[in-house]
Amino acid sequence: MNTEISKIVVIGISHKTSTISDREKFQINKKELHKALDYFKSIREVEGIVIISTCNRLEFYLVVDQGIDPFQIINGYYCINGIINAPLNQNSFYKYNGIEAVKHLFRVVAGLDSMLMGEYQIQGQIKDAYSLACSVSTADKILHKLFHAAFRTGKTVRSKTSIGTCNRSLSGVAFKIIKDRLRKEDIITIVGVNQNTKIIAEKLNKSGFSHLIFVNRTLHKAEELAEKYNGVAFSLDYIEEPIISSKCIFSCTGAPGYIISSEMINKIYSKVKLPKLLIDMAVPRDINKSGLSKDIELIDMETLNNYLNEQKKETALELPEAEKIITDEASVFEAWSESDTAIKSSQLNEKIETIRLQLLDDIKLQFSRDEFELLDKFSRTFLHWIKPIIISEIKKTKTDMEINQEAR
Repeated sequence: MNTEISKIVVIGISHKTSTISDREKFQINKKELHKALDYFKSIREVEGIVIISTCNRLEFYLVVDQGIDPFQIINGYYCINGIINAPLNQNSFYKYNGIEAVKHLFRVVAGLDSMLMGEYQIQGQIKDAYSLACSVSTADKILHKLFHAAFRTGKTVRSKTSIGTCNRSLSGVAFKIIKDRLRKEDIITIVGVNQNTKIIAEKLNKSGFSHLIFVNRTLHKAEELAEKYNGVAFSLDYIEEPIISSKCIFSCTGAPGYIISSEMINKIYSKVKLPKLLIDMAVPRDINKSGLSKDIELIDMETLNNYLNEQKKETALELPEAEKIITDEASVFEAWSESDTAIKSSQLNEKIETIRLQLLDDIKLQFSRDEFELLDKFSRTFLHWIKPIIISEIKKTKTDMEINQEAR
């Protein structure tokens, strides 16, 4: 086996291998990722690491020598931070080495391993994870090559098959549930400000739901969405006020524990018979369903799976072609020679990404959140197209220099 590829290992836990309760214990939220990467960077045996943390999966992509136990390394992080005090239950986690780890990442990026087949949000989430690893220098040259190959593979799968062509997302599924259950004049409270809540707010607004309430721990972020969709904003400290009048609560935050208790919901429901529908897309969960009234419907990431069966049937026919693309791209990656130019291009990728992130951070306060996201997306796209040109010119210059030296 290629010695580089043999160093790649992924340890993960996802909706396929665990319950929400299992994943909640190990979840690393956005604020904790930087610290986690710094921890792994300090370990001598770890040559590189990228951590992917989403609602449905937590994955550690490591570069370590064969013979090193990756479970022991990851277990150390949780023990030192007081999260768990016993070895990881390896039955809940999956492990892939070498080319199988490569294929797994390719499937994840392409949306083939998502709860919702072809989910498009996963691409951006993995790009964010990779960018963060680049910014703290934990993505080594092997991981640079791996993730760029994965992004290329994901793009190929989505362009050559119908998987992902409809911009599918779990928030979109939640929107369909709300649309089927509620009337346009019903009040809906959206808790949290992130990509999921923005997607559902946009869909609800376009469909004629005009009574939207936004709740967030940081009030001004909720106020930005309220202004955009002509809604009302509340701080999380006063969440009871919007719940009293809301037919539906959609919650998706990065909070480490429950932010809405079943006691609060039951107390309000006993007085006004609201809310009727709770949708919790957070991991760890935002809503404590223990003891919740049976008259209130609650949908979380596990029960959401019941609404996805029809969609799975629609995309099943495309899977063989998608898997063939992944196998072919994995073979290309496996055969990728470790040339001097390849090393330099990996180093160049890291430097360019670091500069991109630094420049964006410098101007972040000058733009609204939506404008900044567009600028971030534009800069990624621009670099995606310009880097091959730069690398091609480097190769050309090197070849010209070698020819001139031979001529002498």
